[in-house]
Amino acid sequence: MSQQQYGLVLSGGGAKGAFEMGVWKALRECDYSLGAVIGTSVGALNAAMIAQDNYDIAMEFWANLTINQVLDLNKKMTNTYVDEWSNASFDVFRDGFLNILFSDGLDISPLRDNLTKLISEETIRSSPVRFGLVTVDITSLKPRQLMIEDIPEGQLIDYLLASAALPIFQKQEIDGKTYIDGGFFDNVPINFMLEQNFKEIISVEFPAPGMRKWVRDKNAEIITVNNSEFLGGIMNFDAKQIDQNIRLGYLDAMKVFGLLNGKHYYLNTQKSNVFYQKFVSALGQPLSNQKQLQKMLALLCLPADAGQDEILRALENLLKKTSFKNQPLALAMLEIAGKSMGVSRLENYSIDFFIQAILKELNRLLDENLTLLDNPKIIGTFLTPSNSNFLRYNFITFYIVFLSIRGDLSPERMSTFLSKFSPDIALSMISVFYIHEIINH
Repeated sequence: MSQQQYGLVLSGGGAKGAFEMGVWKALRECDYSLGAVIGTSVGALNAAMIAQDNYDIAMEFWANLTINQVLDLNKKMTNTYVDEWSNASFDVFRDGFLNILFSDGLDISPLRDNLTKLISEETIRSSPVRFGLVTVDITSLKPRQLMIEDIPEGQLIDYLLASAALPIFQKQEIDGKTYIDGGFFDNVPINFMLEQNFKEIISVEFPAPGMRKWVRDKNAEIITVNNSEFLGGIMNFDAKQIDQNIRLGYLDAMKVFGLLNGKHYYLNTQKSNVFYQKFVSALGQPLSNQKQLQKMLALLCLPADAGQDEILRALENLLKKTSFKNQPLALAMLEIAGKSMGVSRLENYSIDFFIQAILKELNRLLDENLTLLDNPKIIGTFLTPSNSNFLRYNFITFYIVFLSIRGDLSPERMSTFLSKFSPDIALSMISVFYIHEIINH
């Protein structure tokens, strides 16, 4: 990786900000050199931690983060409930709760306490990575885009909280002025980064409330990292969700940075790829198992003497009917098979380990579902024209029925049977045949 310095832009989005920690992990592994980091709201908090460059402390903070470390929800409401609301009607309770919530605002003193322990203003001021944030001064109705040198000494924590000051929080006042969340001006401050003379920018973006400004410089090189799965709500500080968001940020970034391949999964095709290379070479070759070869050719509507070119062409045509149509054939077939079987997605797989994961999941599903054939109605469903009941079946049902079906079916019944297979199911089936082929030979 070259030492070209990038500007890192971090979006606001509450608990979704854990995703940005995963992106930071990927940046460190890929040896990207950062010259500046600018964030809005939770992005500003993360930007401060990145400028400070204490990775372990930042990760520990996020891993152990709970709602009580951000908000003090309990004291006033609990005391009021015991003293007053417990003896009143629900309407009185509801109105009292909403009054405290929206007139006083949620108390974020726990977040201030945590940031005071976590953030070293001195370290950030001397950091080679310049730091910036966005907030909005509602006293003058003006946005404030501030680099660290624009923030008065001793007020960094104040301005971090000002950047993250949602309207439901207690007022954040600095020197007599009231501030609200920077997302009300620009939740993805790319233009502010451009003003710092960075033309190469990495922007971490996910759906969140807030304004989004058009990027003014069309010549800027912007690498965008988006989330590929839902990150939960902005106030969802559930430990499992946070851990998943960190992992997702890492994996999505590694894919964007070109270290991992795949459309649905995260696959390293450079490391441990002996079986994968065998799979690529075998694809389209006639199978040594004659029964499986006969069924595969029937599934592809090919004659018994079809060669590799014809098989590959038929597989490519099937792939065009799936959501993986623009992916390399071999990689796409394995991904489709993994997805059909429910192989875990959020993992960094070497491609050979992914092939093993497919086999492991297939064997597990077979063990759980071998009694399917005890129900003769299932095969009848597949052999009945225009019966839509097969739609409720998953891959393993198709697989077991496919292997058990007799090869001497009449052409009409075989045609009816094969018409029930979607392109994804058919490609998954053929992928498994070829995986067995390379494992056994």
